[in-house]
Amino acid sequence: MNNRQIVIVTDVFDVHADRIIEILRERDREPVRLNYSDVPDNVRLSCVLGGREWRGEIEILTNDRVIETARVGSVWWRKPGPFKLPGDLTGQERVFAAEELRHAMDGLWNVLDCLWVSRPEAIRRAGYKIEQLDRAARLGFAVPRTVVTTDPGTVRAFHRECHGDIVFKVLTEPYLAARTYLETNDDVEDFTPLVTPTTRITEAELEMLDAVRTVPCQFQELLPRRSELRVTVIGEEVFAAELRPDDPGDAPVDWRDAETTYRPADPPGEVVERCLRLTRGYGLNFAAIDLAVTTDDRYVFLEINPNGQFLYVEDRVPELRMGEAMATLLTSGVDG
Repeated sequence: MNNRQIVIVTDVFDVHADRIIEILRERDREPVRLNYSDVPDNVRLSCVLGGREWRGEIEILTNDRVIETARVGSVWWRKPGPFKLPGDLTGQERVFAAEELRHAMDGLWNVLDCLWVSRPEAIRRAGYKIEQLDRAARLGFAVPRTVVTTDPGTVRAFHRECHGDIVFKVLTEPYLAARTYLETNDDVEDFTPLVTPTTRITEAELEMLDAVRTVPCQFQELLPRRSELRVTVIGEEVFAAELRPDDPGDAPVDWRDAETTYRPADPPGEVVERCLRLTRGYGLNFAAIDLAVTTDDRYVFLEINPNGQFLYVEDRVPELRMGEAMATLLTSGVDG
């Protein structure tokens, strides 16, 4: 009997993990879920070096499950949140404890020889927006003109060059480092994260450009678009959904908050191949890629999210069976 383990590393409020676990159970697979908010209070961690090999166990006390490094066949590195540290630690103790926990946990993950979706270091490497655009262009994608700067004058010049059609996008993630803040601060009872969506730069924003001096900001040409594509790569499978505004004359700046119709898409073969090559080139087994389809029918690369959401697309386009594909990929690591 195959006793290899499928491990899902995430946090307690993760509907993607919930859904994939349901699918795996329907296939008579019982994955082991590790929520990082259970660390350290509800987890016991042990690593032993015997001879030439580390043997490790992570015992999850909340559900009496054990992750054994020797048995792990696949890991889905989903959305691990911050560790839940004791409330009586000082500020410095919290930072130290979080660093020690991260060092030990990351070290244990790195000794695993298994299928990863995807390795944390590959996810981090793929997250740099400047390098993403460079790599996409070298693969043959069209890319929008982009500026990353701390100089207000450069932004004004770019705004003129693009005839006023530019947007601001954060380089990291729109919740403005909320996760890091929660990991290193103890006063988080009433914490509400700030959110910065993709924002069109108008004359009002130009008047506030001195704020650019504080941190590097990314500004990008806003192209005339007919639609956007969400291309999701899962293993060797590619799923594409087209997002069209319900009002064709009002293409939104940030499509996540727009009245939008989702439908299956069939992008050209060379676009599909570039998406696969981009994903593989980063050493990823999963990626969510955003493309703009311009009014003159060009497919323009916007960004790759190496650990993005995908079930919200499947909920709107059920024929894109991405949950099933993810379950199949994870199962291949224990059956292969």
